[in-house]
Amino acid sequence: MAVTYENVFYDFVMDPLRDLFIAEYAYGKIYIAPSILHQDPFSIRIWGNSTETNEYFTSAWQKQYNVEISLYEIEKNPGEAYFKQFYNDIERIYQLLFANAQAKSTTLSGGSGSNTSSVTHNWIDGICEEFTINEFEEGEEEIEGLNVAKFIFNCKLIRENP
Repeated sequence: MAVTYENVFYDFVMDPLRDLFIAEYAYGKIYIAPSILHQDPFSIRIWGNSTETNEYFTSAWQKQYNVEISLYEIEKNPGEAYFKQFYNDIERIYQLLFANAQAKSTTLSGGSGSNTSSVTHNWIDGICEEFTINEFEEGEEEIEGLNVAKFIFNCKLIRENP
């Protein structure tokens, strides 16, 4: 018997986070990847670091998903106005995450036309646990003018067996 499953981490956690940022920012690259891919003046990288099961029931489970969100901004000759904007962007991301502590995500699956079904999951208890500034990972410190803010965002999601 084949197992029925959904790619919960990607489809219901990381992809909806990316959608939030795309709706908020009309510029820059916003992508899902384990390390920096673009050296644009502004980009946001999303990556799922870990998950843990909080509760396990006969027909459902609840997991906490831990996501790293990296804001990258490059300015080769930064001044005070640049840093003011950098900190403004950090606060904007924090407020966006705070405003979306509860979120609904729907994906379409199988079939076509009227036979297409959809699955909806809600994440709950979304919280930006912390953020750090200019703690570089491998490959980032070599990029001239790079400043980075890294946010740790945690949320919970319940999935019931179909």
